[in-house]
Amino acid sequence: MNAWVRTVVASACFAAMGLLAPAAYSQDVQSQWADGPNLVVNGDFSANGGSLEGWSYNTNPDNLYWQFTPYGTANDASNGCGGAACITGATAEQNYLYQTIRTVPFIAIYKLTFTYDAGTGGVNELKVLAGRQVVDDIVNVAQGSNTYTAYFIADRFDTKLNFLGRQDNGFSFLTGISVTLAHHHRDWDSHDDQK
Repeated sequence: MNAWVRTVVASACFAAMGLLAPAAYSQDVQSQWADGPNLVVNGDFSANGGSLEGWSYNTNPDNLYWQFTPYGTANDASNGCGGAACITGATAEQNYLYQTIRTVPFIAIYKLTFTYDAGTGGVNELKVLAGRQVVDDIVNVAQGSNTYTAYFIADRFDTKLNFLGRQDNGFSFLTGISVTLAHHHRDWDSHDDQK
């Protein structure tokens, strides 16, 4: 099947399912593809001199929720939540840090990168979700700042990027969060035409 037919068929299917974006929204998202900007707001936690601005997080003081922390030369979100409930508990118990980003469902692959330092201490975990998809689950890693990369396909126009953190005997640190367009269906069509 040639690229034009696949695109028309896919567009017709998306339209029938009500998944095509309104023209203004679609143009705005398409302009992002050309530039490849970071879709995350304040992914380095430097807004207003250092903050979690743009992020939603659990403010329950009982679970040492995510909080802004200057760490070395970087700004970080730090986490000191202890116990399994930080990851698997009810919403009021979870140690979540999330932001909703604009995505195009089913036709683009997004690249997520972030820097995570598990800190000192025992059991630690950082579970990363894009919508309902687990895109990374980092468990019991040694102390040290590491950059991680994961890919996902969005299934909605607005995707909740969620970090659930646990560090039982200390604090862990998160920064440098970025989501960019990695691959678009137009790239696949161009590749097919070259065969």
